[in-house]
Amino acid sequence: MASRMEAELFCLHCNKDTPHTATYVGNTLKSIKCTQCGNEIEIKREKLLGNYAVDFIERILTKPYRMTKELEEDIKKFILSLPIRIITKPYRIAKEVEDIIKKD
Repeated sequence: MASRMEAELFCLHCNKDTPHTATYVGNTLKSIKCTQCGNEIEIKREKLLGNYAVDFIERILTKPYRMTKELEEDIKKFILSLPIRIITKPYRIAKEVEDIIKKD
């Protein structure tokens, strides 16, 4: 799923530090937009897909470790949350992929 983060960055069009909105899909930066002038820099789709694929594979490979750590920290919470996570995970992944491949 896409997430947004606000940051103070230097805008080349405004020629000063202005508020910007950075949009991420998963852990991959998709675009940065100046909230003052509206100038937006987007990552090329091909690069975005490549970066997302690397991030996605890393998340798959580290999932057993992360789940084991959750299990050790709070077994009751882990067991209670597992059924809903199993059901919603395909939807969340599909939403992430949709956010990556859709053209704005």
